[in-house]
Amino acid sequence: MRKPASTPKSSPVLSLWRRLPDTLRALASGFGVLIVGGGVSGGLMFANLATAPRMPWFLPATMVWLWMLWRYLDGAGWPASMSDARREALRARALSARQWAWSMIAGALAVAAVMGVAFVTYRHAALPEAAYQAEFGVASYPWWTTASIFAALALNAGVVEEAAFRGYMLSGVQRRHGWIIAIVVAALAFYVAHLSHAYAAPAFAPFFLLHGLVFGLLVWLTRSILPGVVLHTLSDAVVLPMQYGVVPSAGQWDFVGDGWMTLAAGATSGLTFWRLAAVSRPRSPTGPTASG
Repeated sequence: MRKPASTPKSSPVLSLWRRLPDTLRALASGFGVLIVGGGVSGGLMFANLATAPRMPWFLPATMVWLWMLWRYLDGAGWPASMSDARREALRARALSARQWAWSMIAGALAVAAVMGVAFVTYRHAALPEAAYQAEFGVASYPWWTTASIFAALALNAGVVEEAAFRGYMLSGVQRRHGWIIAIVVAALAFYVAHLSHAYAAPAFAPFFLLHGLVFGLLVWLTRSILPGVVLHTLSDAVVLPMQYGVVPSAGQWDFVGDGWMTLAAGATSGLTFWRLAAVSRPRSPTGPTASG
């Protein structure tokens, strides 16, 4: 008589991981994605700059790495038993054309309002001297290398940070505690992750928290991190050259530095977010729900 096939045993690591509380797994997953994703990208860039700065191969290498990372986070690779869980945690859900259009409009206005808060803070808050200095100099590099640095940093921020905070971390906390707590926790963690930067002084806490709330709101309305990935990448691509002193800062203009841009863009974004909520709402009780 043939013996029944035995059920494959789960590895001790996976067994231990599954025993952890949902919230702790969410926080660990988010920071793990951030550390691994950003660590490899940063390692590629600084290794290139130290050896052959006039040939910025790190940009295509970073793009390949981010593609591989995204594939894994979206369910590809080992362990196959956690493929669905990884795909669900990333929340890279495809959107309709109308959702894309309104998420870009609403998100761009809200991001402009939040970036205005950063410019107001730089102009009016009492910040440490180091907050006004770039983290490393780019003046000695040729323009194509400098452009590659900004492109790689922006791509890494958009892909890795959104996957970490609004994907894996937010999803895990949301399953246990709901959307409001999840969005707030992810926003707080986003600020904590930036405390190693000199500009992340207490005066900048409102900027980081508002940033996290806006991107969390986009995920809540669309159930996807894809709009956040695009907007985060584009906003960093615009701001990084200002931060590193390559182009003049928009904060020197009174409309931006005194907060008028924040007020105008913030008020307008409220109307466009209302429209985004309308196009993201299920069309019928039998259709796909907006929960989860």
